[in-house]
Amino acid sequence: MADNFNDFYEDISSSSTPIAPKRTLKSVTVSYENGIFKNIGKIIKALAFIVSIGIFVLAAVLAAVLIMLDKFFIVVAIGVIIIGAVLAAIALFLIYGMGHIITQNDEILRRL
Repeated sequence: MADNFNDFYEDISSSSTPIAPKRTLKSVTVSYENGIFKNIGKIIKALAFIVSIGIFVLAAVLAAVLIMLDKFFIVVAIGVIIIGAVLAAIALFLIYGMGHIITQNDEILRRL
C-alpha cells in the first residue's frame, strides 16, 4: 500500500484550454450570498447609526428653523429636539437589534 502513495492521475487530454465548469443555480446564489450578503448584519448595524443620526439632525434643523422664525418658539424647539432624540434612540435600538440578531444567527450557523 505504501507503493501506491506516490501514484497520481495525470490528465493528458488533447485539449489545451481547460473547460470551464458549468455554473449552476446553486453556485450563482452562493457566490451572490458571499458577496453582498456576507456582512449584512454589519451593514444593518451601520445603517442604524446613519438613520438615527439623520433623525436627530432633522429634528435639530427643525428646531433651528423654529427659533429663527420667532424667539417665542424656543420652548417648542427644545421639545422638538427632545422628541427627535427619543425617536432617534428608538430607531437606533430597533434597527441595530435586528442587525445584531442577524449577526448572531450567522455565527450560530457558521459554528453548526
